[in-house]
Amino acid sequence: METYRLNSKLVENNKEYIIQTSNNVSLGIVETEVFVDGKLADTNRVPHPEQLCPEEVMSLVQNTHSDKKYEIEELLSAAKETLDTANPDMIMNLAFAFYYKKFHEEAKYLLRHVINLKPESHAAYNCLGLVELELGENQEALASAQKAVDLKPEYADYRNNLGEAFLSMEMYHKAVKEFERAIDINLYYSEAYYNYGLTLLMNAIRQLDTDLFKDFLSKCNDYFSKAEIINPEYKVSEFEKGLIALNAQNLHESLKHFLAVRDYHKELKKQKSAPYYMKHVLHPNLVSEKVLAERILFLQQEIEENPTYVDLYAELARCYVNQSYLYWNKGIDQYKQTLRLNPSFAKIKDKIKYAEKALSDLDEAVKNLTD
Repeated sequence: METYRLNSKLVENNKEYIIQTSNNVSLGIVETEVFVDGKLADTNRVPHPEQLCPEEVMSLVQNTHSDKKYEIEELLSAAKETLDTANPDMIMNLAFAFYYKKFHEEAKYLLRHVINLKPESHAAYNCLGLVELELGENQEALASAQKAVDLKPEYADYRNNLGEAFLSMEMYHKAVKEFERAIDINLYYSEAYYNYGLTLLMNAIRQLDTDLFKDFLSKCNDYFSKAEIINPEYKVSEFEKGLIALNAQNLHESLKHFLAVRDYHKELKKQKSAPYYMKHVLHPNLVSEKVLAERILFLQQEIEENPTYVDLYAELARCYVNQSYLYWNKGIDQYKQTLRLNPSFAKIKDKIKYAEKALSDLDEAVKNLTD
């Protein structure tokens, strides 16, 4: 079968975005690569059935390429429009979309803009730390993650991310302390257990902290096993290979496998979250109702698979709270529509006043509960 290739170039804010799509005959996939200023930023692979005829494969390449080009065009266009609003929440959603699509420099720029508008935005500092880790800016990531923890010390995610920043700097003792705090806050935090195991393993190889080296083999097994029990998505072939190498005390081989599992898990989380934030970009007026409903369904399914994963319950609660605010607003709109159809309906006027007054209190409650 013939190989089909498509290339497109976009230029925005002195940055060049190259999109390349082709079919790989031997692997039976259509692959799209995105380069930003010559550096590979994102790769997507879509399998296709072997029985497709050449015309169908060519059509698949064209459609895949067009979808990716449209997605990037919309992201770049949304960046212009959203920055003009000076709305930190909208800019934050856009930054998440860029982050989950692996446009890290763009995400960093937007997050710094959020912080300028809202200096106490702990979520912006937390995400900025993640972005800086992706960019290899470990010292900056440490400062951002520390700021997020300073603002919200009781957030397990922030503690875990600060631990990862310490880990990137080979500050193993401090990393362990943060993972311990994350687990104290959330006993079922699989990622913190996994990172704890990684830290002990890395320290055993580097031999930088003698206290952490004590009984590290059994502790590593314990923390990795707890992570896999809480979140079965860790249980992939590389995980099993890592355990085998660990117990054979082939530490470098074990670390290679466990790092691969960590990277796989992070990528999986990004793939699951990206569509949600992309809808904030592509359909900002539909986010409130349709996207919340889809997110709630997604979280319900995730909870069925991971019934002990506390963070899923917390996010589902936030979605329900936001949904209640949305429907309260829709209720007021319906009362107003009733009044327009029948202006003499005096009782409706009182209901509207009462509902709007209650909405003000609900608005404050939603902000506090979803912060």
